[in-house]
Amino acid sequence: MAENLIRKIDLAKWNKTHWYIFFSTSIGFFLWGIINTLGYAFFPTYQNIYYLIVIAAIPLLGDLLLTRISDKIIGRKKAYIITMGLYGFGSLIIVLDLLFIKGLMQMIVFLLGYGISMFGVEGEVPIGLALLAESTPIKYREKILVLSPNFENVGAAIAAIIALSIYFMKNSFIIMGISIAIMAIIGLIIAIILRLLMPESIRWLTTKGKIRDAEKEANKIALNQELSIKEKFSTSNIKLRNRFLFLTIWSLANYLTWSLMAFVLADFYFKGVSLIAVILWANLGASFAGFLTGLIIDKIDMRKYTFISFLAATISFLPILAYTLFNFKSLYLFYSLTFINLFSITMTWFVRTIYEPILFPTSNRAFYIGIVRGIAMTTYTISIYLTSSFPLWGFAIYGMGFQGLGLIASIYWIKRGEDVRYKSIDILSKIK
Repeated sequence: MAENLIRKIDLAKWNKTHWYIFFSTSIGFFLWGIINTLGYAFFPTYQNIYYLIVIAAIPLLGDLLLTRISDKIIGRKKAYIITMGLYGFGSLIIVLDLLFIKGLMQMIVFLLGYGISMFGVEGEVPIGLALLAESTPIKYREKILVLSPNFENVGAAIAAIIALSIYFMKNSFIIMGISIAIMAIIGLIIAIILRLLMPESIRWLTTKGKIRDAEKEANKIALNQELSIKEKFSTSNIKLRNRFLFLTIWSLANYLTWSLMAFVLADFYFKGVSLIAVILWANLGASFAGFLTGLIIDKIDMRKYTFISFLAATISFLPILAYTLFNFKSLYLFYSLTFINLFSITMTWFVRTIYEPILFPTSNRAFYIGIVRGIAMTTYTISIYLTSSFPLWGFAIYGMGFQGLGLIASIYWIKRGEDVRYKSIDILSKIK
């Protein structure tokens, strides 16, 4: 019975229930981009290395705790409602803090509100990826696992545009922060409505033995079947520990290099509003990568895509190395290099958003994604401190080195991995 239900989900025609899930997860990613941009946009106001460490370290708890609760107790839908509440509460604290508190206490309360929001944000990301992989028909799965997470980049870009506009109108980081937080609250209201309409994950319900509930939800999401789809039934030969190892390597390569241009090197060259402009160009590059990748991802072997992505990301650090070595000071050249660099690195991020929820088993899917991300977060937090004394060219070598590590893993994956398109995640994620 459970196998028949799951096959109905895999071969379902796209309908309005799939749209509820897609837009619900997309708004969650969109809010992630807004809140993440808010944290880094305020760095010029406080200029404190410990501020960067805090906003990098806080999300780890949500990443591990909320994912575990989702896998073992409350599922995907209820966890989503909790994360939305955390978004809203944290954003409200930020608004009140910026309106009524000044000085050092403002930064402390800001970090409190930001921490609560990011606790929800980072806990939601693995849960959202799990929900998408578990509920999307295989015809659309890889495409949706690119397009929905890409709204994080879109949200970050829009937040940067708002921040720039308000800064130039009022020359106030405080008004900028309040505006971004209010936009997050509006997005939150829309997300809650969508999340009440969407179904629970059928795969999660069947794992918990709730077959009757799964049947009810399946009636919403599998109204008609795609008769033209040919599934691939080949058995996966990749052991779970090897999947975990590869995904951890790719996560480290992606996470430790993502912010080097926009949030590290930019601070050595530019101040004030120019830093927000760099964030904008970074997220425009990332957003463009998402839309382009979404068009082609189901037309290319995922092993080849993985290799191409890490190769491009590794090469993208060469002109950055030249920029630092020759001590260029061109703002527009920096914008261009940032756009290209984040475009390439975002392509490697989609390697993660596709593989992570597909290769981990349903019983621990969100938590395993959280662990992989948690390892990268912890390493990144440590690296902020350890690399603070690097020369400028050292950051370019650092980025190239980690992307090169991902590239080496992708070469091995071409030989030992497999193309995941049109394969059931129950085959790909089988525990071995």
